[in-house]
Amino acid sequence: AVAALGGGMVGDLAGFAAATILRGVPLIQIPTTLLSQVDSSVGGKVAIDLKAGKNLAGAFWQPKLVLIDPDVLDSLPNVTFADGMAEVIKYGCIADRTFFRQLNQCDGRTGVMEQIEQVLRTCCGMKADVVIRDERDTGLRMLLNFGHTLGHAYEKAYHYETYTHGQAVAAGMNWAARLGAAAGVTPAGTAQAITALTEKFGLPADIPCPWNIMAEAVGLDKKRSGDSITLIFLSQLGT
Repeated sequence: AVAALGGGMVGDLAGFAAATILRGVPLIQIPTTLLSQVDSSVGGKVAIDLKAGKNLAGAFWQPKLVLIDPDVLDSLPNVTFADGMAEVIKYGCIADRTFFRQLNQCDGRTGVMEQIEQVLRTCCGMKADVVIRDERDTGLRMLLNFGHTLGHAYEKAYHYETYTHGQAVAAGMNWAARLGAAAGVTPAGTAQAITALTEKFGLPADIPCPWNIMAEAVGLDKKRSGDSITLIFLSQLGT
């Protein structure tokens, strides 16, 4: 077996190795960051980056076991904790308005940690429910990419060096809500509500990105189908 002890990058790399060696050996995920605990350790996506873009070589390889210890989160710097909060907030945006409001009532990191087991259970439960119904990311699972299509473009524009994944996703969610409102799909004010919550954790509402870089990065998105791209909008906060 391969055991992945660390954050999302460690889990992705170790998982890719586990999926590949001997055509697959058992994988145990032991995530140590908030982002990996609520998202990347659950669901079976394992991948490595290529020069052309993020996570472009990978597999679907489910872990045999995921071990999560919330106490390790106390060792994280604030920027890394905030990184994970972008994904936590995403779950509230796409699936649970009550959970979104609950996060809004938290007093930043301290408030989240006071109810961290419920937060972890809620996020992992949402992720597992979606993955069970659409493991290979052909339909329902695409909802988990809210904010990610633009977020990945931001990361690529800065060569994965300037902005973290969570920072890019936070800005991506804000802009997905704004684009949804412009398209008449998302209610006005939704982007402002998302921004108000993400800013509590020091996450950006916008990241400057040249249009040509944005277009190129979006064109490489794995959800592309021919000349079309699937972009996730909210019909309302929580849906």
